[in-house]
Amino acid sequence: MNSSIRVVLVNPPSNCVNDDRVEPPLGLLYIAANLREKDYRDVSICDISGARSELEIKERMGNVPSADVYGVSCFCTNYQYAKELIKHIKSVNRASYVVIGGPNPSGTPKFTLANSGADTVVVGEGEDIFKDCIDSFVNGSGLVGIQHGVGRTDIDSYAFPARDLVDLTTYSRELMGNQVISLLSSRGCKHHCVHCNSVVMGGGNKTVRYRSPDNVIDEIKTMRDSFAYYRFNDDHFTGSPNLEDLLTRMKDLDITFRIFARIEDLNEKNSRLLKEAGCVHVSVGLESLYPANLKIISKKSQVGHEDNVRIARSNGLVVRSSFMVGLPFDTDETVEQSFTRAAQLGVDEFAVYPLIPYPGTSIAKFPERFGYTIVQEDFTDYVQIGKDGRTSFALRHKNFSPEDVKRWLILATEILKSGGAKHMSESKVAR
Repeated sequence: MNSSIRVVLVNPPSNCVNDDRVEPPLGLLYIAANLREKDYRDVSICDISGARSELEIKERMGNVPSADVYGVSCFCTNYQYAKELIKHIKSVNRASYVVIGGPNPSGTPKFTLANSGADTVVVGEGEDIFKDCIDSFVNGSGLVGIQHGVGRTDIDSYAFPARDLVDLTTYSRELMGNQVISLLSSRGCKHHCVHCNSVVMGGGNKTVRYRSPDNVIDEIKTMRDSFAYYRFNDDHFTGSPNLEDLLTRMKDLDITFRIFARIEDLNEKNSRLLKEAGCVHVSVGLESLYPANLKIISKKSQVGHEDNVRIARSNGLVVRSSFMVGLPFDTDETVEQSFTRAAQLGVDEFAVYPLIPYPGTSIAKFPERFGYTIVQEDFTDYVQIGKDGRTSFALRHKNFSPEDVKRWLILATEILKSGGAKHMSESKVAR
């Protein structure tokens, strides 16, 4: 029993968006559950999200509980607060042991180790390596530096997230006006798109892994008496080899949910099964309708499947699509043609982002291979849709400038709206 070791897992705020308290930090809840399963009983979550001013953020940081070990979750836009938090922790408790992990440290481990003030940087999935780090602290060896987490092949073996450690009513994500519970049925994505940081979080195991239908159903049953609305955060929910079995069995749960899918998966059979299981909202990343762009960002497999939007909608699913501008083969002509065609597909909702070089992605590591120069190195500004709709134009291409990308974003938005689609911020279904 490790009852004498106190562990606090901290989720720093992200003050660049209108609302950063949309859902609990699922990664930290998984880590907490694993620690408790391994007899570390004094584990708590300190979620600082939701602070709306710098003063409130500083106050909440000052109220972070005292602990022997801290685990800090970090992505691009909250890195500066994570760094300030670690500085504060070390100033009041120099003997504490601080581990930082998450997408941004996984994409920039050497920088994070040198710059953040943390004792240890975890790359990849954190459940088992964080437990190893705490074990080392307890026995006096103290793992420091960069540590690589290797995700389990059998992800059914992970304990269900410790949702009891947070107040679920304080989060704002909704589906059809009802509070949503987020969960995962898989980890990773087999497609490895050059702009996506899913590969970064794969750590030592970049192969997608799916939970069994039994395991997913069992988790939902633990919550079904209190919650009926769910959001699957999987990068590729519809990629499961057991999709039909899972959806058929979910019908008995009488739940309502939303997912992320690949457009090529939304055929007649899958769309019907999704609707029958309780799915009402599907997000897809069409990104571009220009085949050369899709090929270079590793999304060639979806070319020719755009009409699946209509199939999904005909089965009663609300379809949201994300798009990007500033892709390597964008020009005034291709952008106008591509988005005019996109407007005719009938998507219900959309979002348009500039291409952003998230740390650890191929675009960030090898920009020159794609014709880019990174002109905004400060990754803390890498937000897709921030306060008042602001975003980041961090790339200059050999054939166009950030100013061109800004112009294309406005044009694409206007074209999609003229076709009847609503921006995702106007959604009446999912927020």
